[in-house]
Amino acid sequence: MLRLFLSGLAALMMSAPSLAQACADRDHGLLPDFLGEWQSDGDAFGQPAQSRMTWSSVMEGCFHQLDYVIETNPGTEEAWTFRGRGTHYIVEGDVEGHWIDNNGDLHDLRGSATDTELLVYWGEATDQLGRSRYALTEDGAIQVTDWILNDTGWQQFNDNRFERVADD
Repeated sequence: MLRLFLSGLAALMMSAPSLAQACADRDHGLLPDFLGEWQSDGDAFGQPAQSRMTWSSVMEGCFHQLDYVIETNPGTEEAWTFRGRGTHYIVEGDVEGHWIDNNGDLHDLRGSATDTELLVYWGEATDQLGRSRYALTEDGAIQVTDWILNDTGWQQFNDNRFERVADD
């Protein structure tokens, strides 16, 4: 039994580089254009905010991770920081992934990607359903717009333009 396990493990380990290469060779859509650090000083959640997002390639290039930080009312007694992390996987324009944040939310992500836009739905219609659009603008920024579905339809709660942070 141990010999069978070890031979299976060896076969898996020998195939691992080819699996990683398969991820690197896969078309990731527009996600490589997002890689790096971005910032915005627009309102968020209806309040003055400073927002940052960092996109990175993770797990040997198989996934793209978004780290998102929104500081509302910075420098005041009402200051609050929202932190979220999304992991995205694109195959032929279809997006899957997961989202976690410091509100305690854990959501599956699903959506689509074109050459200029990532549209992701998060949550479930039976509980909480939202969507986020990350659109590349002609001048190289990313416009991020978020909505939540309520009894009256889709309500926008965030719309920020992110500029790339210059490398020092």
